[in-house]
Amino acid sequence: MAENTRLQAFERPIFNIKAVVQQTGVRADTLRMWERRYGLPAPVRSPTGRRLYSQRDVEIVRWLVARQAEGMTVGQAVALWRRIESEGREPVVLKPFAVLSPPPITDNALSGLRAAWVAAIQAFREAEAEEVLTHAFSLYPAETVCLEILLAGLAEIGTLWYEGKATVHQEHFATALAMRRVQMLLASLSSPFRPGRILVACPPQEAHSFSLLLLTCLLRRRGWDVTYLGADTPLQQMAQTIQAIRPQWMISAAQYLPAVATLLSLCQAVAGLGVQVGYGGRAFNLVPSLRNRIPGHFLGERLEEATVQMETLVATNPSPPRGEPLPELYRQALARFREREVVIRGSVWLALAKKDGAEDRLIPLGWEVGRHIEAALATGEIGLLEVYLDWLSGFQGEGALPPDLLSGYLASYAQALRRWLGSTESELIAGLLEHYRPQEKLAR
Repeated sequence: MAENTRLQAFERPIFNIKAVVQQTGVRADTLRMWERRYGLPAPVRSPTGRRLYSQRDVEIVRWLVARQAEGMTVGQAVALWRRIESEGREPVVLKPFAVLSPPPITDNALSGLRAAWVAAIQAFREAEAEEVLTHAFSLYPAETVCLEILLAGLAEIGTLWYEGKATVHQEHFATALAMRRVQMLLASLSSPFRPGRILVACPPQEAHSFSLLLLTCLLRRRGWDVTYLGADTPLQQMAQTIQAIRPQWMISAAQYLPAVATLLSLCQAVAGLGVQVGYGGRAFNLVPSLRNRIPGHFLGERLEEATVQMETLVATNPSPPRGEPLPELYRQALARFREREVVIRGSVWLALAKKDGAEDRLIPLGWEVGRHIEAALATGEIGLLEVYLDWLSGFQGEGALPPDLLSGYLASYAQALRRWLGSTESELIAGLLEHYRPQEKLAR
């Protein structure tokens, strides 16, 4: 009974056109033009002939404005509205009257909500974190909440982990809640209405999948047909997947530095099948020269840029960049390193053991150093390895290494490279490792 009363109030014509202008920001002449041309909104007339709008009419206007912000024309938005209605679904959601008028978006307001969400995450208070997000979604557009609270909040928690002020468990907890919210948004979206299909996939070794999941959601909200494959997508059977999906475009990203090399392999494989490629990610922001190697279009340094870039790329369909070929010296060094990486790592451990310098925490370091060396050789960008070493020098979280221990390990690794690789090939890497001084980096 209460719900019926609420629905009746939602559809009761009580607002004049001035009130609708104040609530939506849409000019009166625009509202009249939309009514005349499209029949949306559809106010009733008072006995004196004045237009009267219901709360549902106000929400219709807001819905149309939101679709315009996503890149649609009003005509396209109205067509989408009619189609959703024809499927027996309600395009707008009835909300409590207390939150129908959103406040202006300010940095302080968003920062406060983000801080509250991060604090709830750090305390593992799931209900409180969800309440913050629910409140934020009631106040701001979904894109704003996803970018300014979820994405920025995850970045903030990642920084706290790097500084030793948050645990990996808190980081995983935050990622799980953020991904669940975006998946809920995806499940609520209507069917795509744009032609063509976009494939979204993380490259092999890339476990950070939130950014691409969020990009999938943003593209779907703009009407694109997007197939999302998730984290750590293997290269095997990619040809069969492309044949089944038949995408015109594939989007991938590398946040983890070694994933740049596997992204390169993924893009080369897909480009060979006649699919255009768009890519991005933190790795390409840290080492911009890596972009020269990828046979695809860089989508920008910020996630929100990618949707705009894709709109332009799909519309213009430019020729794909070829990507610079890998120099022969790097190709030879990469082949030798892959053959002997296990032996190199073992030699380092034995050398340190003789000096009583072998520690258990150096075992995962050996794996990571090897992965970054392989990626640097596979892309021809030694700067990738140096960025990793800088990151490692500043890391203060669990398992952080003191500068002298790190320097000793890198010097031993350089000696093993010279022993097991050819003199020319080893110098691509050995000199950087041998002369790297974490103390100097930390002092800057």
